[in-house]
Amino acid sequence: MKKYNYIFLALLLTFGLSANDLMAQRMKHDSGRGQSKSRSSSSSINGGSRQSTTRPKTSNYNNSKSKSTTSSRNKSSLNRDSSNNKTKKSNKKNTNIKGGNRNNVKINKNKRVNKRHNNRYYNGHRGYQPYRYHRYRGHRFGPRWHPFGFFVRTLAVTAIIVSINNQHYYYDSGVYYTQSSTGYTVVYPPTNIVVNTLPEGWENVTIDGENYSYFGGAFYVKENGKYRVIDAPDGAVITNIPEGAEEEEIGGEIYVVYNYTYYRPFVQNGKDLYQVVQMETVE
Repeated sequence: MKKYNYIFLALLLTFGLSANDLMAQRMKHDSGRGQSKSRSSSSSINGGSRQSTTRPKTSNYNNSKSKSTTSSRNKSSLNRDSSNNKTKKSNKKNTNIKGGNRNNVKINKNKRVNKRHNNRYYNGHRGYQPYRYHRYRGHRFGPRWHPFGFFVRTLAVTAIIVSINNQHYYYDSGVYYTQSSTGYTVVYPPTNIVVNTLPEGWENVTIDGENYSYFGGAFYVKENGKYRVIDAPDGAVITNIPEGAEEEEIGGEIYVVYNYTYYRPFVQNGKDLYQVVQMETVE
């Protein structure tokens, strides 16, 4: 009887331990699954398979960038087209003039060439010479010649005083000066003032048998061995215009203006020349 009691007790202990082991293993297994589930949840929160709610979707970001780039390209294209159109308009505008360039040229709509010049003859040629633009280059009439407005502190000893209408001028090498408290300023040659001589390099101008002298932008007529300044004779042709002249566009043609005289550029036998033309006011 005792023997059976020991056997029963041994079986009971063995069965009890097995049940406990099974329970412990199950609890351990369940605990492992819980930790795995916890790690999976934590991984998705910190940037795993779950997307952040604060970051824009990749497709939206690329679309925004693409639109921005396209917009920038479109603006750049529009700017180039606008610039090209302006350049074309500017070039088109410059080509309207007959052989000249409008840059820095004043457009004068208040003047026009005297219509009566077509009825006149200039050295056998009816009317003015045919217009042909050539670039104006100011000419210096010797080392002691200065353009209008030029200022000097002192004059050369060769300067002489000449007067007209109680106004005194200083004359030297074809240049006329007025005096101020600080020095001398070049002025336009006063009409009807008389000088004894002209500098070397003066130019003879003939119009229908009448002879005139020209130097430094001034025309002279010889009287009693002296030279009197006159207004520029209509139709006179000269070679050079002094520095300081300006260009004006009148009726689509460019004229050179110096000392209130208008010169029409033309070419004769391959040489650049200028002809004095009369202007009238447009009413």
